[in-house]
Amino acid sequence: MLLSDKHSKTKILTLALFLGLGLGLSACQVRPLYSSTTASGQSLSTELSSVDIAEAKTRLEQEIRNSLVFSFTGGGEPAAPAYKLSFDVKKSSDDLTIESGTGLATTTRVSLTANYQLIRLSDKTVATKGSSFFTAEYARSTQRFANDRASLDAENRAAEQIANDIQLRLSAFFAAGT
Repeated sequence: MLLSDKHSKTKILTLALFLGLGLGLSACQVRPLYSSTTASGQSLSTELSSVDIAEAKTRLEQEIRNSLVFSFTGGGEPAAPAYKLSFDVKKSSDDLTIESGTGLATTTRVSLTANYQLIRLSDKTVATKGSSFFTAEYARSTQRFANDRASLDAENRAAEQIANDIQLRLSAFFAAGT
């Protein structure tokens, strides 16, 4: 009598659906990105500190390298490198707005693209690779030094964001173990 009621059948079907979903999702393994251990059993800081970062060829690559070295090892060299990270950076800039009276640019966008590869030193294979892209804008003035300084600051901001993105991607790689 109780099961013949339409409302009761709906409740039972809903309960069965949620139980089925719960059992199905319990098989998924979600790991926090900054958990105490990675898929290899080591801590994330140990994994990141085992990355040797290639020498820079340009000022922008040096900015990114400095940020990564500080993030991975606190400023030192890796004790026993297991990976080698290499990357190259390409820069472009675009004038966004032009002043109508003088024809001079008033806002400029600096774009940086970094392509990176993480190479496993034990077998010289590419463990992971990717690309990171960021932009930063700055306002131009009539003073040359101010424009040069603003351009450098915009490049440095974009380089810092690229370094953060690469660190996040490598952290995800080590956490997942793939």
